[in-house]
Parts: sequence; C-alpha cells; structure tokens
Amino acid sequence: MARKRIVVALFAALFLDLLGFGMIIADIQLNAERLLPAAVHDNRLKGLIIGGVLASTFVVQLFFSSRWGRLSDRVGRKPILLICSLISALSMFVYGAADSIPWLLASRVIGGIGAANVAIAHALVADLFDGEDRKKAMARTGASVSAGLIAGPALGGRISEHLGSHTLGYIAGGASAIGLLILAFTIPNAEPRTEEQLESKKRGSFSLLLELPELRRFVIVALIAWFALATLEGTFARLIHKLYGYGPAEFGNLFAFESAITVLVQATVLAIWMKSLGETTLLRLAYLGQGIGLAMIPFSGNLGATPILWLFVSSTAYGLGAAIAGPTINALCSHLTPSERQGELFGLIQSTRAIGFIVGPMLGGVLFGVSPALPYVFAGIVCVLAMVVVQSRQPSPAT
Repeated sequence: MARKRIVVALFAALFLDLLGFGMIIADIQLNAERLLPAAVHDNRLKGLIIGGVLASTFVVQLFFSSRWGRLSDRVGRKPILLICSLISALSMFVYGAADSIPWLLASRVIGGIGAANVAIAHALVADLFDGEDRKKAMARTGASVSAGLIAGPALGGRISEHLGSHTLGYIAGGASAIGLLILAFTIPNAEPRTEEQLESKKRGSFSLLLELPELRRFVIVALIAWFALATLEGTFARLIHKLYGYGPAEFGNLFAFESAITVLVQATVLAIWMKSLGETTLLRLAYLGQGIGLAMIPFSGNLGATPILWLFVSSTAYGLGAAIAGPTINALCSHLTPSERQGELFGLIQSTRAIGFIVGPMLGGVLFGVSPALPYVFAGIVCVLAMVVVQSRQPSPAT
C-alpha cells in the first residue's frame, strides 16, 4: 500500500510539473520572437538567438543533472526531488515576469538547474520495482509525463492568446508548485545509504559509460535522436505560423494530440510490445516512425488537403515513435545498471539529452533561416540513422 501511495503521488506531481512545462512550450517560441530587439532583422540571426535561449536550459542540465542524480544515490531521492521541483516551479514564475530576452534566458537557465526532477522520479521508480514490473512502471511514468504534455500545450495556447505570456507563466508555476506540495507530504524520508553507495561521490559524470560498455550504444542512440528532435525545438511554432498561418492554439492542439497518443500507448500496450517484440526491435520501429513523422511536417500543405489534417497524420507517426522510444531507452539502460546507481544513470541520461538540445535548437534555427523545411528533413534523416545504429542483440542485465 505504501508503494502504491508513493507511485500515485509521484505520477500526480510529474503530471502537474509537466502541465506547467507544456503550457510554456506552446508560447515560448513566439514570445521569444516578440521580445527580440527591433534591430534584429536577419532570419538566421533570429533563429540563432531563439535557439540559444531554448538551448540554455540544456547547457545547464548538462552540468547539473548527473550531479543531482549521484547526490540522490547518496542522500536519498526525496530531498533532491523536492529541491529540483522547487527550482522548476521558480523558473516558471520567472517566465511569467519576463519582459526581455535576458529575463526569458534566466527562466530557462533556472529551469535547467531543476530539470533533474524527472530523472530522480525515474530513479525512484527503479528503486521500487524490478523486472517486468519495472518496465510497466517506467511506461506509466512516461505516461504521466505525457499526460501533462497533453493538457499543457492545449491549455497554454489558449491562455497565451487570451491572457498573454505573463499570466501563462504564473499559472504554470502554480501548477508545478502544487506538485511540489504533493511530493513534500507523501514521499517518505530517505533511508540512510551504505558506505558502498557513498562511493558514488568519487565518480565522474560519465563514469558509467566507461564502466558499462554495453550501455554506451543506447546512450549514443538516444543522443542522436534527441539531437534530431532538438533541431526543430525552436522552429515548429514558427513553421506552422509562417507556412500555414497557425498560432499558439493550433500548436497546442497538435502537441496535445501527439502527447495523447503517447499516453495511450504507454499506459496500455507498450509493456506488452516490449515483451513480445523485444526492446531493441521496438526501438528501431520507434525511430523509424519518428523520422517519417518529422520529415512529413513541412510538406503538409502540398499533399492535396487542408494542412492541419496532414499535420495530424505526421503527428500520429511521430507520436507513436515518441511513445515507444523514451520508456524503452530508460528500461534498457536501467536493466544494464546496478540498482545502487540508478540515480546516477537517469542523471546521465538527462545530461546526454542536454548535449543534443544544446546544439540542436541553434542549428535548427539557422537551418530554418535557410529554408523552413530543412530542419525537418534533417531530423527525419537523423532519426533513421538512429534506427540503423540500434542493434538487434538484447543486452545482458547488470550484476
């Protein structure tokens, strides 16, 4: 019963934090474009600046997430989860107050410092479950994250259009703060750690990759896929506005639709697919779906129907791939890593994700300045490359 209570509280808190995060996703690209100085006219420079603002979160994550993860292995999950959740909520309030690019940048930097709360939550799930139960719990943890991303962008798009970016930031921060309170009153205090576990403080941020060679290929695959996705991190709202005249509401609806597919798959059939197909085969199919969906996006107006219909078709292909890829990578990597280093692992995964999202948004912004379709074609090709890199051999568990 205690384990069930912890899991329910954890899922609720993740939902609320990602609800706030999702609200901001629907608004930040166009908000950043509005806040650019009037002297900035060149489209490539605009893309570089907006991409830099978005990438700043991940620059900070690169330095903080693996450290937060190792610290949670030593002192327990709860204190680090609470600290990161508090910082995450604070970043959204700063976003609400932002009236210039520097303040917008500050909100993203603060968010990057606290972004390890999702990684710590995954490590807590790994602490609570083993074997097939862990795979199911990882899938459902992903579903709680995606559920927040269903409601967040759709709600955020409407708040942005009717009430503005400032109000949106304050509402997002309030949702995240409620999640923090849930964690504070429901997650039990950390148990003392053994001397063997305390040895993690002597390890470097990427020591797992040196010590567990089989882990490397999955981390590399994840890095490739995240880099591809990050190339369009700062361009999708601008793309549908430029090509089709759509605004934050349409962006929110599309993003929510993708997230709804993700929740449906992760909450119902993903664990079954993992068991029947095997994780690596499933991962290949996931990256193929993502690649097809991403490459289709900029051509939705040339396929003989209303663009929004084809955008939903491409979102379906991408959403199915995204629903599978994240939890499958998490399950594979958790399977390969000793139980006392799960926090370190998920901090490492988030830091690796950050590497892709540092360069990706800026590259995507520059490519968008050359041609709006270019980031999407590039991302589709890179996802197919990730599919090729995945090998069919199942990994051996950690000892």
